[in-house]
Amino acid sequence: MHVKPGRDLTIVGDFARYCIWLFVPFFLFGAIYGLFNDALLICGLVNPLVYSIGISLIIVVVTHDLNDIMILFGLGKETQLSLNLKHAKSIQHIACLMAASDFVVALQIVNALLREAPDFANALSLKGQILLEGYRKNREARACFERVLALTRPGEEQYRLADALIATSYEAQDDSA
Repeated sequence: MHVKPGRDLTIVGDFARYCIWLFVPFFLFGAIYGLFNDALLICGLVNPLVYSIGISLIIVVVTHDLNDIMILFGLGKETQLSLNLKHAKSIQHIACLMAASDFVVALQIVNALLREAPDFANALSLKGQILLEGYRKNREARACFERVLALTRPGEEQYRLADALIATSYEAQDDSA
C-alpha cells in the first residue's frame, strides 16, 4: 500500500503562531496610540490585524518551500523541490561516485544528507540504488524505495524510479539473507 503525502499543516500552524505573536504587541501599541488619537478601532484592531497577517505570510513564504505552500491549495507540482535545489551539488557528486563504483564514499555522503533531511526522497532513492548496486543489500534497498513511494506521488519522477527499482530488488539475488 502506498501512502499519498498529505498536506503539510505545520505551515498553517506556523502561520497562526506568527500571527498571534505579532498581533499582541501590535495591538498593545495600536490601542495605546488609538486611545490618545480617537482612532481605537483602526489603530487597535484593524492595523494590528493587517500587519500581523502580512508579516506572518512573509515569514511563512521565506521559511517554507513555496511549492509546499502551493500544495496546501492543490497547486503544487513537485514535492521537496527546495531540497532538490539545495542539495543539487551533493546529488551530482553522489551520482559521479556511483558511476565510478565508489559506493563507500557515495553511501557516506548520502547518509550525511539523510541525517540533515531524513525524508528527502531523492537521497533515499540514491541510498537504495547504492545498497542495491554496490552492496547487493536488496532488503535494505527495498525499504528505501518503499519510503520514497510513501513520500512522493504516483506521477512524480522519484515515485516512478522507486517503483521500478523495487521490482529490480526482487529480481536480484539477495546477498544479505
